[in-house]
Amino acid sequence: MLSAVMLSMLLLPTSASASTLQSNSEHETVSLTSASNSSQVYYQFGIPGGTVGGPAVLKNGVIYVDVRGIAESAGLKMEWDKSGERALFKGWTKSFAVRIGSQNGVLDGKTVALGGSPFKSKEDGIYVPARFIVKAFEGSNLHLDPKTNTLLASDLKTYNVFTETYGGRTYTLIKANGDLYVSQGKDKVLLLTSLQTSFDWAGMQIDKTPGGLLVITITDSFGEPHINTRVVTLVFKNGALLRKATFAYQFRGDADLKPFDDNLLLHDGNTLRFVQDGTGNITATLDLLKLGGKEDDAYYIEAIDNDILLLRGNQKGLLTLIDRKTGKRTLLYEELLTAKDQKYAENNDTPYKGDTLKFVKRSGDKLYFLNDSPLTGKKDLIYTLGQ
Repeated sequence: MLSAVMLSMLLLPTSASASTLQSNSEHETVSLTSASNSSQVYYQFGIPGGTVGGPAVLKNGVIYVDVRGIAESAGLKMEWDKSGERALFKGWTKSFAVRIGSQNGVLDGKTVALGGSPFKSKEDGIYVPARFIVKAFEGSNLHLDPKTNTLLASDLKTYNVFTETYGGRTYTLIKANGDLYVSQGKDKVLLLTSLQTSFDWAGMQIDKTPGGLLVITITDSFGEPHINTRVVTLVFKNGALLRKATFAYQFRGDADLKPFDDNLLLHDGNTLRFVQDGTGNITATLDLLKLGGKEDDAYYIEAIDNDILLLRGNQKGLLTLIDRKTGKRTLLYEELLTAKDQKYAENNDTPYKGDTLKFVKRSGDKLYFLNDSPLTGKKDLIYTLGQ
């Protein structure tokens, strides 16, 4: 069994009293009880969306964890200095450095005590006192489970981000919670908005409209095997968020919806809003479920004009022509495709459901499409309005 003195050293320097051991939050008391001297020690830390854990090392009464994997999964990059003795970890708003054999390190620019002496791992990582790791990642509730010899902690933060530069400014999206920041040079980092949702494989597109509105479009692929897509469109004026739209779809929705009639188009699969450039005011709305039919749960817009709308259902995937004046619906696959391709459109679900029609352009009363069929090949098709 470990002695009381050794137990008091598991997480802090030897000068600390076991009765006063505190977690990183300085509010949660670390409860230490006896453990087998020959037992393997483990760790399990709670992070956004799950946990990270594995074997730990008990050395001279201090529990050490290889921090490299934890840091890299949290969005920090690790670099050894030329001597191979000092490891620097750096990421979005977070950095720390430790040196082999030194009981002091640097956390966010300040010198701090580590509570032990780091040493290299066989995987070219570095073992660091577990307590320091929890502190560095702003975790809490650090304690040892005596039944499993597992060091537990919760709420460790991650610093994975997506960045995009536009107009000399850097826009940063926090992967864990959707906080969106902007910075310029050494200026203070400002929070633009908090989307309060996590992102997986995201990218940002940033544009400025002729009327001076800033439009940020975030596209995220999520789930396994990443067949789900979410598009978040944010409209800002003078740094303030005016409009937001989120559309999540499972199968496809790859049309690039351009501004129409001096209006930005925002939709969430159920409602289309026309946003006036310059002011950000809503000038009109369309009920997509009413137009496309409630047989589907959401609709993607593939084209729009003053008199027509091309909608594709998220579930059935069939391209539908809508007459905006009368509300009449026309399933284009029934009008344009061969019997073989029609059957494919109705029954196929790989890689997605529906037809393979793609809108190309409009000229007068004619709509041009490309049908890229796995059965009959590529073919240009024309539909005449009013036929």
